[in-house]
Amino acid sequence: MIVLNRRLRSCLLVCASLLASAIISPAASNRPDVLFIAVDDLNDWTGHLGGHPQAKTPHIDRLVARGTAFTNAHCAAPACNPSRAALMSGLRPWTTGIYTNGDPAQGVLKGVQTLNRHFLAQGYRTLGGGKIYHSFSSEGRKDSWTQWKGLFPSTHAAVHNLNGLKQDHFDWGALNCQPSDMADHKLTTWAIEQLQQAPQDQPLFLAVGYVKPHLPWHVPAEYFARFPLESIQLPEVMAEDLQDIPAAGVAMAKPEGDHAKVLAAGQWKQAVQGYLAAISFLDDQVGRLMEGLDASPRRDKTIVVWWTDHGWALGEKQHWRKFALWEETTRTSFAIAAPGITKPNSRCSAPVDYTHVYPTLCELAKLPTPPQVKGRSLLPLLKDPSAAWQEVAICSHGRGNHAARDGRWRYIRYADGSEELYDHQTDPMEWTNLASEPAHQKVKAGLAANFPIEEALPTSGSGKRGGRKAAAKAQRTEPSR
Repeated sequence: MIVLNRRLRSCLLVCASLLASAIISPAASNRPDVLFIAVDDLNDWTGHLGGHPQAKTPHIDRLVARGTAFTNAHCAAPACNPSRAALMSGLRPWTTGIYTNGDPAQGVLKGVQTLNRHFLAQGYRTLGGGKIYHSFSSEGRKDSWTQWKGLFPSTHAAVHNLNGLKQDHFDWGALNCQPSDMADHKLTTWAIEQLQQAPQDQPLFLAVGYVKPHLPWHVPAEYFARFPLESIQLPEVMAEDLQDIPAAGVAMAKPEGDHAKVLAAGQWKQAVQGYLAAISFLDDQVGRLMEGLDASPRRDKTIVVWWTDHGWALGEKQHWRKFALWEETTRTSFAIAAPGITKPNSRCSAPVDYTHVYPTLCELAKLPTPPQVKGRSLLPLLKDPSAAWQEVAICSHGRGNHAARDGRWRYIRYADGSEELYDHQTDPMEWTNLASEPAHQKVKAGLAANFPIEEALPTSGSGKRGGRKAAAKAQRTEPSR
């Protein structure tokens, strides 16, 4: 009977979504369009966030200047899979059991009204291309999108080991090709066509998932030329930065891994150059996309959502990639431009995370918010970036490991109980761990109150509390923070 009920619910979800998308009500036709832009592995190395002085992102900066840029925004998890699953479902990792890239998400989200399914069920034409979820193929089902385009092929996908490290896709170097050969360029062309050609009598939810600057940092040589190697500036670091960090944090940093190999090969400047070049290539595609929007008939009624799935480290705390709970790996580039609501060039410093995206889009589009979504809408901040905001941003990496970020402090508590505390008012680089100082116990307790008491098991290891059961239970009982 339980299996039958699950199958029945799944069938009902499919039928409801397809029926709703086929019958467009007058109310639906008057709703705003949504251009939903996801970016892989881009940290705060943009002009508007100032994460690196040599970053060149004029098109991204113009995009976020259309509305409100959230300068203290953070992912729900510092890895592609759990970050995207949390944003698209409205469910946190400790509810679903999707903590890392190794925790399968497809089974958990199968019965969840994800963001694209919800817009589809509400009468939107939902189109998805590139990387939206971590698994490129699992969300291509008819109950998820009107059309799922998925990834575009890259002419130089087989190129590898340009940096000599022999580290699979942990690689960077210039390609002898044209920008039009790259997958993200093809994705942009497709997206522009949808903006111009999609039926005007049906609201559009267009999800565009850029892969760069995800590794490998292989882009045409012209982008490397924009950043001469001899002028590259390395990230600001402190040699003894790991000395006051607990063993659990050092284990996440893995200084004996990527960082040691990069130093031994003398590739640190080359890596920074590669990352900057990949960002610059992305920026050009963003410029093309926004030009396409402005030239389309949808220009004045389109909500633009810009988000990067997590941060990225390039040697800070002797750490590379994401997979950690510090500022460099959790901070994201995030902005929303909503016609008639946001004001151009607005900046909001309130601490927010990606559980707020789903309810915000529902409110902007005047759609009901599904019951499993507990995050608070950002609409008050979009109307007034200085409005009162009592939330803190929470990021999780593995079961029991969480970070809380408010307007001043970052507090990290690992599964073994060890801690880190940083005062961003005096220590924006997070070089001094204050967790052991008695004067800050109340600060820690206040931030820790946002951490979960119970947590689902990872979906990769056990189905007892992770997986679909956890998601279903969350939709019924998960309390609001």
